[in-house]
Amino acid sequence: MLGCMTFSSAERRRLADLFLELGPDAPTLCEGWTTKDLAVHLLLRETNPMAAAGIIAPAAQGLVDKATRKEEQRDYADIVRDWGEGPGRFNPVRYIDPVMNTAEHFIHHEDVRRGGGVVEPRDFSAAVNGQLYKTLKMIAPRMLAKSAVPVILLPTDQPRIVTADKRGVSPDGDAVVRVSGDVGELLLWVYGREAVEVTVDGNPEDIHRSSL
Repeated sequence: MLGCMTFSSAERRRLADLFLELGPDAPTLCEGWTTKDLAVHLLLRETNPMAAAGIIAPAAQGLVDKATRKEEQRDYADIVRDWGEGPGRFNPVRYIDPVMNTAEHFIHHEDVRRGGGVVEPRDFSAAVNGQLYKTLKMIAPRMLAKSAVPVILLPTDQPRIVTADKRGVSPDGDAVVRVSGDVGELLLWVYGREAVEVTVDGNPEDIHRSSL
């Protein structure tokens, strides 16, 4: 486990515990993926540079598939424990973990928590909500850029975030879609999750959520 207990490392610990509690065959919000599939993905992303590149670059998908098949042969508990311990001292991911994994660990933790169909948002401190807000503010404009109208995110107790405003439309006008909810729920929604507690005011068909 990483030495400094950041939100990212705390989510790693909680998700690893939940992985072991539920076992390898539990459903997740990642379509078609079980808990074992997700655990393998998380481990390869941090420990196999070539496979990690393939996750981002579709042209290298063969590398991901090969590494995944190899990892899947291992015992599930060993996969989870290896990932749960965090990247080793000589792995550069160790030193950028909060930047690289705040959203990743939060979202995938919720993918597992909500995989059985129950949506139970967690309460976070103002500090954690601030971290999630920074991530949302950075990611949302990219994820919603192809929307037909401006999409205004209204996170609880945080400034609004205006996205997809190609023509300088007033955020207070009618030709927009407004999405409100807790910042964590909005982050999940922006990343394409539907098992969330948000309110959409406007035409949902005008929204286009891209992947990274």
